[in-house]
Amino acid sequence: MRLPAGASHRERWLAAVALGAQGRYAAAATELARLRADPTTPVALVAHAAVTAAAHRRQLGGHATALADDAFALRIASAAEAEPPDGDGTDVAAARIDALIGLAADNVGLGRPLVAQRLLDSAELSTRYHPSWRMPVRISWVRAELSLLRGEPAAAVEPAADAVRRARAAGSVRHLVKSLIVHVVATSSAGTAVAERAVPELDRLAQQCAEHGLASLEWPCRLAAADLLLRMGDTANDSATHMAQQSVSDTTSGAARRRHAAFRTMSDIKKRCEPVGRRLIGVSMQPLGFQAVM
Repeated sequence: MRLPAGASHRERWLAAVALGAQGRYAAAATELARLRADPTTPVALVAHAAVTAAAHRRQLGGHATALADDAFALRIASAAEAEPPDGDGTDVAAARIDALIGLAADNVGLGRPLVAQRLLDSAELSTRYHPSWRMPVRISWVRAELSLLRGEPAAAVEPAADAVRRARAAGSVRHLVKSLIVHVVATSSAGTAVAERAVPELDRLAQQCAEHGLASLEWPCRLAAADLLLRMGDTANDSATHMAQQSVSDTTSGAARRRHAAFRTMSDIKKRCEPVGRRLIGVSMQPLGFQAVM
């Protein structure tokens, strides 16, 4: 992605966001570091750059590594002079909310549900006074993931559905695809969606990710499908959850194929990571649950 000469700070930040979505983490990290080091970058965008850097770490499974950037963003956004909010969510108040959401997601990944709950509640209270659609979508993702962490999949369904509604209304492909992935995982975990239908839906979403170049979402999607197939195989004697006329060995084979596809995408991403990113994704390539990398 080549930025035009004289690109604004906002354009440079959005370019880094897009690079991360494509799994081009080294290029994204370079642009974000430049923004943060540039003394002319507005405080709001310095904070947003830090939040984005944290999100990219989290997408690779680096929740502990993400904490420092999210905390930095929260600190400088909270100390900054107030400014009018904007619908795109690039202002300093939005950066503060995004940092709170990021910290909540970090703590979900680290298995700290009480801390994550408090951070989410604080973020949600602040969104009541902000016009951007993006932060409520992110809050809904993390609420769903928090419910899954707590072993309460039924409680994950409504926030996941809320994220889908908001992302669809906003017209953001990336946010909608991720919301749909979270929704499929939540409904299948809660037993409100037929497992046989969830796997093809995840396959469809993974293909959509590939078509739109969303490598950062493609591999968690394929892993989610593999994990669901393995769970179906474990309960193959239950007619409500196994694929009709499909043996346990066939189910396991299907899971292996999807894991292989996920790891192939992860290997491609690893080549486009800086050293820290390569280390994180190397750990993430070990077997893990879906919510650990979302």
